[in-house]
Amino acid sequence: MAMVIDIQLALEQAGGNEELAKELLLMLLKELPLLNEALRQAITAQDGSAMWDHTHKLYGSTAYCGVPGLRQSAKSLEDAVKHSQHALIVTAHAQVCSEIAVLLAEGPACLARRWR
Repeated sequence: MAMVIDIQLALEQAGGNEELAKELLLMLLKELPLLNEALRQAITAQDGSAMWDHTHKLYGSTAYCGVPGLRQSAKSLEDAVKHSQHALIVTAHAQVCSEIAVLLAEGPACLARRWR
């Protein structure tokens, strides 16, 4: 499992603006439970179109938040969905779920700290 929250990366991605970096991470934290549930339902239903939509949204949502582990896992899931590799989709989704759980557990405390 890669680093959950890379504060330096988040700051770089937000142009050094701590407030913006934290706002982006907070938006991601709020969106993750709903997005993960929608993704789970799409995978259970084997709905390729919905899997793609939710996976692509998840991957895009990680672009500027300093969450390299989730980003990497989301990319693996996106690739598996793109190539309709069901066994890999299940494995990659389990990794995404693990990353999300850790991020949701650690995110609030990270947001409460000063980053500089």
